[in-house]
Amino acid sequence: MPASRHCGCTICSVERSLEDHLGTPQAQERYAAFLTDCPSLISFPTASCLLGHLRGLRHVNGSGAASDEIFRILRERLGKSGEIAETILLLSLVPALHATASSFARSCPMLDREDLSQQTVTIFVTLVHGEDWRRHETHLAFALAREIRRFVSLWVQNEVRLLPEFSDRPSPERSISAADLFERKVQLKHFLTRSLDSGALDEHDLHLLIEFKLEGGIEERPRGPVPNAVRQRMKRLLAKMRRHASRRGC
Repeated sequence: MPASRHCGCTICSVERSLEDHLGTPQAQERYAAFLTDCPSLISFPTASCLLGHLRGLRHVNGSGAASDEIFRILRERLGKSGEIAETILLLSLVPALHATASSFARSCPMLDREDLSQQTVTIFVTLVHGEDWRRHETHLAFALAREIRRFVSLWVQNEVRLLPEFSDRPSPERSISAADLFERKVQLKHFLTRSLDSGALDEHDLHLLIEFKLEGGIEERPRGPVPNAVRQRMKRLLAKMRRHASRRGC
C-alpha cells in the first residue's frame, strides 16, 4: 500500500491486517492448496505475487481482458478455498474501495468517515457473493468496482436524507403554546423510554438524546464546545431513532 494512502481509515486497517495474514504459514498453506485446484495460476507462486499482478492492471472499462480470467477463477473459488479467494479479491480492489469512500467523504463531510468506510467494505462483501456480479462474463473488476460505487452512492443518499438539519432558521416550536410544547416533551420522553425498554437505546444514548432534545441541545457545555465525535454520534442516534419511530408508527 502506498505510504501516501496510509490514512488510517477502516479500509486501510483491513488492508494491513489482510496483508499481514497472507504472510502467515496458515495462509501460505491455503494458497498452496488453492494453486493445486487452480493450476492455471501456477505462475504466481505466492498470494503476494498474484496480488501484485492484479494491482498492476488498470481495472477500467475496456481493459478487463487481462484480468478477467483470474477474477473469474477467484469468483468460482469463493467459499471453496477458505477465505483466500475473497481476501485476494478484496485486496486487489482496495484502491477502488478507498477512492470510492474518499470521494463520498469529501462530497458529504457531514457523514462519519468510519461509517462510510465500513459500509463500503460491507457492500463489497455482499456484491462479491451476489448473483448480479456472477452474471458478468467480461470486465469483471470494472463491473464490480462500478456496482460498489453505485450502492455506496445509494447508501450515502439515504443517510444524508435521514440526517437531522442543523440550521439557524427559527424553530417551529417558537410559535407553539407552552401547553402544547409541554405535551410534546412528554410524548417524546415516553417514546424514548419505550425505546430503552425495547433495546433500541442504551442508558447513555437516552441521556444524550434527552439532553439534546429536551434540555436545550449540546452546542455549548460548561467545559466548552462539544467534540465533533459527539456531534457525529448525535447525528447517527437521531437517524436511528427516526427509523425506529417510522417502523413503530410513532
